Amino acid sequence: MRRFDRRERRPFRSGAPYLVPILAAAGAAALLWTYRAELAAIGSGAVESPETQVRHAVANLGRAHLDDVYGYRAGGTAELAPVRYRDVVVAFEGPKALVTAQLEAEGHVDWRGQSATLTYLGRERFHMHPCSIALYCAEGDGFDRLRGVLLALFRREDAFNARDPAALGRLASPGHDGPRAEALRRAAGDYAAEPGARVRILAWQIRADRDSAEVGEDYELAVPGHEARRLRAHYRLARDGARWLFTSGL
Repeated sequence: MRRFDRRERRPFRSGAPYLVPILAAAGAAALLWTYRAELAAIGSGAVESPETQVRHAVANLGRAHLDDVYGYRAGGTAELAPVRYRDVVVAFEGPKALVTAQLEAEGHVDWRGQSATLTYLGRERFHMHPCSIALYCAEGDGFDRLRGVLLALFRREDAFNARDPAALGRLASPGHDGPRAEALRRAAGDYAAEPGARVRILAWQIRADRDSAEVGEDYELAVPGHEARRLRAHYRLARDGARWLFTSGL
């Protein structure tokens, strides 16, 4: 009888231990399913070359936020989305990667209570460093050409609205449409013809490559006593050291 009692009690005592491995396996499967994308990225990153990892990271940089685009630490931001990268070239400087690529971007610029839409096509360089999130992360030192051209465009708008021919002249390259004095004379004549006129930028279309840039500008010209007019301008600029200067259209 003693033997019979032990045999009858065994299923009741061993049922719970069988249930524990089943629950653990189910939990592990759920975790694997939840983090399947991250695990796949880790697995693929382990076999990809650093250059391939950088290229994949670049392809995921679909947005960009630029601070202080107005200059002089006076604020201004540019929000770009989507941003597309073509002709990507990757070089390594130690653990960091130097990326050169042709960018296409759309968005808007905000500064001093104003806002304008922006489209950009340009070749830019920026650095990326190894990180745990996307294998490589951008360091935020890109868009150097776009920043330089925007800075010149802001200074031009400021000079016009301040009725300051001298400030406008400082933005002209030495060969801008002939002698700089002629550009100043023309600006002074425009100011005299339309006293009190102010411009408000509506949109910029910028194309920059190496040391030159072209800009299409849609703007509104307001003259006291007249209805505001929507006009369009076209500029060419060239890099002069750290600055961009106007070579035509100023």
